[in-house]
Amino acid sequence: MNGLSFPTTKRGFTLMELMIIIAIVAILATIAYPSYQSFVRKSRLEEANAALLENSRAMERFYARNRTFKATSTTWPALAVSQTQHFCIKFQGNARGVLGDKYTIKAVAFDVNKEPRVLLINQDQTVRICQSSRSRCDNKEVFSGGNNIDQECELLH
Repeated sequence: MNGLSFPTTKRGFTLMELMIIIAIVAILATIAYPSYQSFVRKSRLEEANAALLENSRAMERFYARNRTFKATSTTWPALAVSQTQHFCIKFQGNARGVLGDKYTIKAVAFDVNKEPRVLLINQDQTVRICQSSRSRCDNKEVFSGGNNIDQECELLH
């Protein structure tokens, strides 16, 4: 060595700079997370709506062949799509006593605490969204209950 010394340069962030960056990221995440959750819920409802529409088209084909929406006087035909990743899909009510030219199919979230809304479609392919329902995804073949089981319903736009 000839006695020359080179200045050392420090690289990296100071603790204060790191803390500021972490605070900014935390603020951005806090702002973005609700929007992300809303997007996820909307996409799950759209997936359930697509399944209801597919079932409705299958029911129209069934009706064209059989002149009724019922498989027998007391049973519904099998649904083309009985569930999505987040929703179970069943007929609303038993087929017994229902006119052969009417039906309602409903999509209910498996976890109603995360998604209390339900979707319904009828023989006119009218889709409604209800803000709450007492229907649950259980082992029954159909959703039971009358007209008061779904609350705050409106047409899905």
